[in-house]
Formats: sequence, C-alpha cells, structure tokens
Amino acid sequence: MGVSTVVAVSIFLVTYVAIGMEKINRTIVSMSGAIVLLLVGILSLKEAVTTYVHWETVGLLFGMFTIIAVLSEAGFFTYMALVVAKKLDYNPLRIFVVFPLVTGFLSAFMDSITVMLFFATLTYELARLLKFDAIPVVVTEVCLANVGGASTLVGDPPNVILGLMLGFSFNDFVIHNGPTAVLAALGAVGVAYFQCRKRLLQGGTVDRQALTAMDPAKAIKDARLFKLGLGAFLVAIFFLVTHAWMEHTLHIPMTAPLAPLVPAFFILILGGSKTEAILRKIDYDVLLFFIGLFVVVGGLEKTGAIKALADLIANVFRHQDLALVSTLMWFSAVSSAIVDNVPFALSMVYVIKGIAGQVGVPALSIMVWAVSLGTDIGGNGTPIGASANVVAYASLEKKGHRIGWPRWMWLAIPQTMAALLICNLGLALKLWLKFM
Repeated sequence: MGVSTVVAVSIFLVTYVAIGMEKINRTIVSMSGAIVLLLVGILSLKEAVTTYVHWETVGLLFGMFTIIAVLSEAGFFTYMALVVAKKLDYNPLRIFVVFPLVTGFLSAFMDSITVMLFFATLTYELARLLKFDAIPVVVTEVCLANVGGASTLVGDPPNVILGLMLGFSFNDFVIHNGPTAVLAALGAVGVAYFQCRKRLLQGGTVDRQALTAMDPAKAIKDARLFKLGLGAFLVAIFFLVTHAWMEHTLHIPMTAPLAPLVPAFFILILGGSKTEAILRKIDYDVLLFFIGLFVVVGGLEKTGAIKALADLIANVFRHQDLALVSTLMWFSAVSSAIVDNVPFALSMVYVIKGIAGQVGVPALSIMVWAVSLGTDIGGNGTPIGASANVVAYASLEKKGHRIGWPRWMWLAIPQTMAALLICNLGLALKLWLKFM
C-alpha cells in the first residue's frame, strides 16, 4: 500500500468518524476532508470537480428539494396528515397502522426528513388530544419512512447515489425494490402492532372539541402554491418514469436529473413573492455535504484502496452468489445503523462496481438492490441511523418526550429485523429466478 493510499484512507476514516460523532456540522466535515485531499495533492481541483463529483446526483437532489420545499411552504404535509387522521375517525389503533404506511408511501417519492418533520409533530398533537403514547407511533413512522424510501430512486439519498452512479433508473428501483419494500413495510407494521397495541388502548378522556377544530383545509397556507407544488411533483414523477422512452423514442434529452429540475424551475419562475421563501427552505448544506463526500471517496478510488477491497471480497465469495448478496445486505444494514448512510452508500458504489468486474460473482444489479435495501432499512436500528430518525427524535424531545436509545432500539430493532429478513428472502428469490 503506497503513501498516497494510506493518506487517502486516513482522510476518509477521519471524515467518516467525525460525521458519525456529530460534534461538528457534517457539511463542514465533508468539505474539510475534500480540501485536505486537494491540499496534499492526491486529487487536483479539476479531477475532483470533473471526475469524482457526480453532478447528476446533485442536480436530481436539488430539483426534488425545490419541489418538496414548495409543498412544505404550502402546508401539504400537515394537510395530508389531518385528512388521513379524520378519515380514521381519530382512532389510535388505526392511526398506529395507517400513519406509518402513509409516511412510507410519501417517503418513496419525497425527502423522508420533511415527511417526518411534519408527521412527528402532528402525531404528538394527536396523541396529546387522544391520550395515547406518541413514541411507538413516531418510531414506527420513521421505520416505515426508511423502508418506503428503499422502493424508488428518489426515495432516499443512498438510492440516488447508487442509481445514478451505477446506471439504474427510477423504473428499475420500482420494479426490483418496490415489491420487496412493500412486503417489508407490512411485516414491520405487523411486528410493531403486536409489540405496542396494548399501550395505545390505555387512553384517557379525549378532547373531541379540539379535534373538531383541526380542520385540514386550514392547514393549506397558500392554495396557489399548493396546486403548483403538487402539479410539479406529479410532472417530476411522470418524467422520471418516462425519461428513457422520451430520450430513445422522441429524442428529447430528458435525463433523470432533468425530470425534477424542469418542473422545479417552472415553480421558481411562477412562484412570485414566494420564490425567496422557497429558496430559503432548500437544503443547500446537504448538496455541499454530497459534493465534499464525492471528493473524499474519489481519493480512495484514485489511489486504488477501493479496488483492493473489492478484489478481497470477490475472492472470498467467488461462486457463492447468495452468501455475497446476503452479506452485502446485512453488512450495509449494520453499518447504516451506526454511521451516516450517505457516505456509506457512496463508498459501496465503488466497492460493488469493483466486485462486479470479477469472474464468478453475481450481476451488479442484484448487489445494488442488496446494498440499497440494507442501507435504507438498517438505519432504523438507532436514533442516528438515518436523517429521518434524527429529525423525529429531536422533534419529540422538543415536546418534552425523551425517548432514549434503549427504548428506541427496543421498538425499532424488531421491526427492522422483520423487514430485513423479508428483504433477504426477496433477494434469494430473485437470485433463484434469475430476476436481477
């Protein structure tokens, strides 16, 4: 191992640990790691920007962040939650089953952080009025949000990285991960229901007057913006589903990143006085975080560290397809419960790409599905395993509900294990059917 490789690995590990410790803002950490790599000469600025920063991923995320910012500004998420709660007649057990399923569905297409920010707050308010414990419901919502995020290209940042960097489309994720994620979600909800249903039945006097006053229509802050945001979201999904057909049949250069960017910029143009408020809600720090990580992981790729790891894994699991796929999924799941799943997914892109170039290993696609499912779902295990977890955990703490790691893990790990076991069976079935 050369000096440059040792330096690149050291910078990566320090960056990784610093992100996991959460003592310093993760964007500052990733950008600092990138700058150090440039200063020591492992990468040039031109190499970093043109070779290792994946601008398609950044563009797709910016487009989706813009559309979600519009829906957030218009009050879409609160409106949606209140409509569902009203349809369920504010029944705690129904809310416990349906709210997580709704967060799972929404998180398949939207940023799970935004989804959980609104649903955690509203769940707390409903729990206060209906006299049930909000914590089991919110933890299950988070688990389902992460499971739902595994089902599409745009559902979770790790999927965006895996899909765009390795050439898999929105439709590929829906076809291959979608059914598995749906079954995993149902399994997780079933486990959660039997685990916590008795606690939800121990209610008190319900404040029906306050519930009646929670009119969904009042949650819409701006009706025009609401329609614009919803329209842009539907157009983005349509473009994501049809962009390959548009490119090859109609010869319109509608790539995956342009699918959300086109409607997003139309919204910014039509937003009028709300445009500035929308721009302020976009998570620019997340985009910078990604750019820094691309450079840091690029250092590992250039120095050959990733190739060495990929060769090692391929040699150990040669001609053992199920063992390799299962190991990738469970390793991704355990790792994502401990560290931020975005840098982990980015590292795994290069690893599985290197493994796929070896003889006697399964197709790249099945390894992508394994890493995606493990990374997205495994993050449920701890309060810091995914961004949605952190948001929900902090949101309840602000309301005076301290969850604590032991209780979070007691609630989340059985659900996570059920979901992962279903995913592992799904991957085994895909290998057996050669549907990869």
